[in-house]
Amino acid sequence: MSRDKTILDLGAGIGAIPVVRQTMVNIVLKDDNFKLVLVAPNTHFHWPISMPRTIVPVQHLEDKTFIPLTPTFSDYPPQKFSFVRGKAVSLDPESNSVTVGLAAGGSLSVPYHTLIIAIGARARARGGMPWKCLSDTLETRERLYHLQDQIAKAKSIVVAGGGLTAVEIAGELGYKYSQHGTKEVILVYNDRLPLAPPATDSVRSQVKLELERLKVKLISDTTVTSHGSHDGTITLQLKNAEGSVESISTEAYLPAFGLIPNTDFMPEHLLDDRKYIKQTTKLQVEGHSNIFVIGDAGSLESSNAIHADKQAVHLIKALPSYFAKCELAEYRADSRPAFGIALGPSRGVGQVGNWRVYSILVWFMKGRYLGTDYSPMLATGKRTSMTIFEK
Repeated sequence: MSRDKTILDLGAGIGAIPVVRQTMVNIVLKDDNFKLVLVAPNTHFHWPISMPRTIVPVQHLEDKTFIPLTPTFSDYPPQKFSFVRGKAVSLDPESNSVTVGLAAGGSLSVPYHTLIIAIGARARARGGMPWKCLSDTLETRERLYHLQDQIAKAKSIVVAGGGLTAVEIAGELGYKYSQHGTKEVILVYNDRLPLAPPATDSVRSQVKLELERLKVKLISDTTVTSHGSHDGTITLQLKNAEGSVESISTEAYLPAFGLIPNTDFMPEHLLDDRKYIKQTTKLQVEGHSNIFVIGDAGSLESSNAIHADKQAVHLIKALPSYFAKCELAEYRADSRPAFGIALGPSRGVGQVGNWRVYSILVWFMKGRYLGTDYSPMLATGKRTSMTIFEK
C-alpha cells in the first residue's frame, strides 16, 4: 500500500465511524490523491450505550445494538476505501506504519500519511464483558447471549461496580425483575454511595433512592474479591471496608468496574502512566502532528461517550484545515461532569456541572430508548449522538 495521502483509521466505534464517513465525503472523495484505510476487528457497529438494556433477554434490542458495517462501506469506491479486518499490533511512528494482525491470520504492514486512532477501551473485568466490543463482533454477541441466558434462568443477579454502567445495569434489571419480585437484583459497590466524585452527594443519594424504589438490594463499602462457579451456581467472595469476608451465591454475575484503554500496540513513550495516549489540545499525539487520537484511548478527558462525541466532531472540522496546512483550532476539554443515567425506561438521574438534572429530562434525552432510535444512523456515520451532519 502506498502512503501517499493515505488516511489510516484504527477503530470502528462511536467516535471512529462519524470521522470515517465525514472524511470520506468531505476530503477523500473530492481529491484523487486521497484514500482511506479502516482497520477494525468487528464486522458490526457496536452501540455500547444500549447494552444495559440489551442484556435483559426480553428486550430484543440486538439488531439495534449490533449493526452491519458492510452497507455503509459499499457506498465507497474500492480505489478510495479499504476495510481491513484486524487489530493493530504495533505502531512505528518514525516510519509512519502500523502492523495489523489480520482476522483471517497473518499480518499486514499498513503505511500512512495521516493516522487516526479511535480504538476505544475494554471492560476491566476478566472473562469478557460486552459493555464494550470484545475481540470481534462474534465474541461480543456470543458473550451477550450467554449473559442473557444466565439472566433468564437466574433467581438472583449480582452486579458489581459503582460506576455509570453498573448503576444502569442494576436499574434495568431492577425495573424488569426486582420491583415485581420475580428475581433478586443485588448491586455491590466499594463506597458508601453509588457513583463517585465528581458526582455530587445529592446525585449519588438520588441514585441510591431510585435503586431502592426498584427493590434493588444495595451492598455498599464492599468489593468482590473472587468468584467461582459450580453446577450453575456462582459463589462470590465479598470483603467490606472493615475487612470482614463473606460469601454469597447467585446464578448470574455481571462485573462492571472500570475500563482499560486498547493501547497495547502503542510505543511506551507515547503513553501516560495510566496507559492512555498522550493527547494534545489539538487532538494530536504528543510529538507527532500526523497522528490524531479521539475517544476513550486519549488522555485529555475521561472515558465518556459525550467526550468521544465532541472530539469526533472537532476532528471532522479540523481535518480540512490540517490537510490545507493551516493552523488547527484548539479543542476545549471540559472537566465538568456531564452524564445521564437511565434507571429503567421510565426514570433517570443526571448531572451537568454541579447541577442535578431532572428525571424527566434524562428520560426524554436518553432513558426512553438508550439511543436505539437513532443507532442505525450512527452506524452510517451520518450523525453522532448530539450532531447530525448534512451528508
